[in-house]
Amino acid sequence: MNFLDLIFPPRCGGCGREGVAWCDACAARVQPQPLATLNGMPLVAAGRLDGPLQQAIHTYKYRPRPGLASVLGELLWRATAASNLELAALTYIPLHPQRRRERGFNQAERLARALAGRLAVPLVGGLTRLRPTPAQVGLSQPERQVNMLGAFEWAATAPPPRGLALVDDVCTTGATLTAAAEAVARAGGSIGAFVVLARAQTLPALAVTLPGQSTCP
Repeated sequence: MNFLDLIFPPRCGGCGREGVAWCDACAARVQPQPLATLNGMPLVAAGRLDGPLQQAIHTYKYRPRPGLASVLGELLWRATAASNLELAALTYIPLHPQRRRERGFNQAERLARALAGRLAVPLVGGLTRLRPTPAQVGLSQPERQVNMLGAFEWAATAPPPRGLALVDDVCTTGATLTAAAEAVARAGGSIGAFVVLARAQTLPALAVTLPGQSTCP
């Protein structure tokens, strides 16, 4: 425990319990998700978007508590280890500069950095968000897809490598991840896997499938 912890004791991001950033009780309530696919690409999710995990993500982004990236990154690491996927390099969903200034940090970047450190793989920056897209909350899948059209491009001097794993905090319909993957592809690279903290249960059946599950409705 450091000096700041004595003045401002850490609180669990899931339930607010004092003394720890992520308590055992909340960890036990995270519902692990089997490896799925999004538009044919592996989709790794540390848990289901509900309960303490949903609250921790909300606390992380909006209170905000950027320090939670370390404990949430541990959840990502465990999920990727369980997936048995070989992730050679990571990238992340960018925020528009205006949104980043308001929040003070990019939640996906911090998660990706924590995960890259645990996996000992490079973190590759390059994706940029071209416009401040309206909030996705409350939008239908088609509305989210339209909202994300042309939202990203690869702006780094070096082209993106192939087989990058793309990190974000939440996958709701997959529209954001798909739009970012398309921007990487336009620049000559490719996304080999999507890695998120939480996956919503409202994901379209045609977009996301589980092993052994048909893509037909």
